[in-house]
Amino acid sequence: FKISAELFAVWMRILSRVPKSQLWIVALNEGASAETSLRAVAAEAGIAQTRLFFTGAAALDQHVGYKSAADLLLDTTGYNGHSTSADALFAGVPLVTLPGTRMAARVAASIAAGAGIHRAAVTRTLREYEEVAVRLA
Repeated sequence: FKISAELFAVWMRILSRVPKSQLWIVALNEGASAETSLRAVAAEAGIAQTRLFFTGAAALDQHVGYKSAADLLLDTTGYNGHSTSADALFAGVPLVTLPGTRMAARVAASIAAGAGIHRAAVTRTLREYEEVAVRLA
């Protein structure tokens, strides 16, 4: 429910524009059908299946470890990453986010601003989100 078709299309364009990049998706309660659907959309966009990784629930140290191994965190839009964004920012991982109108869609930008963390790129449009992500990748 956190990944809209429009946002996933942006992520596929980012992967296309950054050839050696990979996308890790935390899949908790979505079920196997969500992964199957996202993989099908990625294949239609010409993205190799080997560039998509789906992770499930993990112990806290593993969860934070996953984040610190990342080069960049791409936030979801309608419902931002809450603890995921905080963990990544505090691990030193840059974040690209697009705040929305609801509180749940402004959390990542609020965390970064409140903590004085300047590794968060707060964008205003999906086009800007894409461009910033490609530049940071």
